[in-house]
Amino acid sequence: MKLSQYIPNSPYVADSLKDYPEELSLLLPISKSKKCKAGELIYVQGQASRRELYVVEQGKVKISILSEDGSERLLNILENNTIFGYGVAFDEYPYYTTATAMEETTLRVIDAKDFLDLAEKHPKLFFIMFLAYSRVARMLVLLIEDFSFLDAEKRVAHMICKLAHEVGQKTPKGVIIRKKVTQEHVASLTGLSRVSVSLALNHFEDLDIIKKKRHVMLILDIQKLEALVGGVESPENLPHVCW
Repeated sequence: MKLSQYIPNSPYVADSLKDYPEELSLLLPISKSKKCKAGELIYVQGQASRRELYVVEQGKVKISILSEDGSERLLNILENNTIFGYGVAFDEYPYYTTATAMEETTLRVIDAKDFLDLAEKHPKLFFIMFLAYSRVARMLVLLIEDFSFLDAEKRVAHMICKLAHEVGQKTPKGVIIRKKVTQEHVASLTGLSRVSVSLALNHFEDLDIIKKKRHVMLILDIQKLEALVGGVESPENLPHVCW
């Protein structure tokens, strides 16, 4: 299996600040709370940017890019304690992505100048920002790799593998993904049509590799799924990442 499957690269990002509770506590006093309804736009691609960044306090936010014909390409799904919006908070260029609340969500909104002033006193905040940029860069490079070298079925298999390794739970029956990953999500994440995703998932089910349930996916044989992408990894190496 490619090295990319051993490192955090799935589109789901949560608890990115879990290892920095002290820094998170520093951000709260300089932030203000913002409530968002499901479907509410936080910022829109092409709009003039605001000099602020965000932390998901509770809820779920998707980051996507939109084409002129209205089609959407999903990049990230962000959950609790995840920072976003930093890409344009400091350069004042227009937003190059769209952020949308996927459910009722509470954000902490941080003024960019206040963040910089605080980071000068607590340099580890710059390190946290560097880690966030690094993950985004890695994810985008791997997306390009998938588009360049994998066919439709392998793209779907690779996406499921990445989700399994990062947000899956190992059970006696296999690896279960409880993230309400719909066919529409997988299609948008892989740049495929829903029909192509449906055909791939049905094929995997026919091969007894996965079992689909409502908003839940059980991977019965992770090794077979990985073999479809082009490699084999021991299931003992599967991390337990649960929220």
